[in-house]
Amino acid sequence: MMNRKSIWLWFVAVLVTNVLWAQNVKIDVTLLNNKFTEAKLQNAADKNQPQLAVATITDNHFLMQTTLKEDGIFALSFDENNSFILCLHPNDNIKLTLDASNLRIVPSVSGSESILFTKKMTDKLMSRQHYLDSLNLALQKNSTQIMLSSVGNTFGKFTQSANNANADVLSALQNNDSLVALGRWVNSGVVDKKHLDEYMVSSVKFLKLMRNYYATYQNHIENIAPNYQLNQWNNLPGYEELFAEIAMYNQTLDEHNAIVQSVFENYIKDADAIVNRYDELFFDGGLDKPKAKQTFCNRIAALVAQYGYNAAEKSKDISGTTEILKGLGSKIDKSAMEHVQKLVSTYQQQFNNYNAELSSACRQLMLDYKSDLSALMFLDNFSTDKGLQQEVVLALHEKYPQNAIVEERYNKINTPQFRTAEGSIAPELEFADPDGKVRRLSDLRGKVVLVDFWASWCGPCRKENPHVVSMYAKYHDKGFEVFSVSLDNKAESWKAAIAKDQLVWPNHVSDLKGWGSAAAKLYGVSSIPSTFLLDREGHIIAKGLRGEALTAALKQIFGE
Repeated sequence: MMNRKSIWLWFVAVLVTNVLWAQNVKIDVTLLNNKFTEAKLQNAADKNQPQLAVATITDNHFLMQTTLKEDGIFALSFDENNSFILCLHPNDNIKLTLDASNLRIVPSVSGSESILFTKKMTDKLMSRQHYLDSLNLALQKNSTQIMLSSVGNTFGKFTQSANNANADVLSALQNNDSLVALGRWVNSGVVDKKHLDEYMVSSVKFLKLMRNYYATYQNHIENIAPNYQLNQWNNLPGYEELFAEIAMYNQTLDEHNAIVQSVFENYIKDADAIVNRYDELFFDGGLDKPKAKQTFCNRIAALVAQYGYNAAEKSKDISGTTEILKGLGSKIDKSAMEHVQKLVSTYQQQFNNYNAELSSACRQLMLDYKSDLSALMFLDNFSTDKGLQQEVVLALHEKYPQNAIVEERYNKINTPQFRTAEGSIAPELEFADPDGKVRRLSDLRGKVVLVDFWASWCGPCRKENPHVVSMYAKYHDKGFEVFSVSLDNKAESWKAAIAKDQLVWPNHVSDLKGWGSAAAKLYGVSSIPSTFLLDREGHIIAKGLRGEALTAALKQIFGE
């Protein structure tokens, strides 16, 4: 039993231990463009845990203090939708300037390497969007792009309207052809008495349709076409062919419209008068008597004789220019858009070049700080870079083996699915060959390698072997290697199959444990043949390649 003195000494020891273990952390924050009233410090992974500190924001500034026993990732939360993530260490004295309108903008930081890294990485990631926005703005203001887009948009809209109007002209010509065909009942300008009623009804119908179709064309000419200025663009160096096409379109359009109007202008005017007169006579009963009917029909026949046969003769010319205009309009529209796309591609290439350099710099920054817990905050930005994720997580796990988030990541990268995902560095294979010599997959760095899981007892594997042999013969001198992993359990069968199938490459390995193969477990292989294609740096770039799929992949890498 402890006496009072012992209890007091124990209490003091615990108190001192806790004081020494849990150290103060200070966070001094200035907010630009502030809109918040309060800040809370919380666990970033689990905001249901108790808040570590709360501070009122006064004059765009707040200071908060708390105690920490170990490094961790935390959130400065300002409301449900706005927070700033940061890594804190015991005894940190952090100073931050944040932009409240966008908490990804960090004007200044000091107090720890972690917070400095956070600013560096955040600035780089933000610069990608800034650069993209600047390129988009430059493209929108580019005079050549504006001109070419105007050509494309204008011609696209104009030709659609013009094509519709010209389709109506062709319909008007078809009705004229029908009128001309009624000439079979006309002799020397006189309509056959036997067909007066049929002639009158049919001819008036065709005249009305012809008039209506032409009216839509005329509406296009008078009211729609003037809204499009097809001669508004100036020649630009490098676009002479496009402007020549525009000039040809305009010339053809003028010729086309001149032909159409010469054929129909007076024709429709006189036809309109006859149709209107028909309506008057019909409702007044003025066409009931045969003589009046004959006179009226002869008038229509005279109209067709004066204009209709000429229109029929010009029909082919009008149809021809209509097709030419459709083709030219489509070509100009397509050409303008292709020029725009080519211009856009130059901006896209600028961004791609910038992005490649930025991505490389971000990757190197991650490697520079791979042992810093704050690297976890940015790891998801490199989701396709399995090699980087592996290297960072392994470094963090070595330093923070008890951290729950690090442990979760570590377990993830150690699953076969992650280890052999495309983009990952292929896991090391280190096993004996048939002669007992240890061969390592990593010794083949600098080569393109096919890791081929097979076995002597596997029929599909043996059937695929001749193709692998032919690929090895074709591309070996260009840097292609095969690393064969056998799931055999009898050395004699394994060696015999190698000899019989003429698998001449030297890299054959096996632990002779069949489906218990450590290599198969490492790579998650549950069926064979199973292949993994590696680039010269050891990254897995494709899986499951056989036959023509393997041929195509190697052809893309090495050429013919």
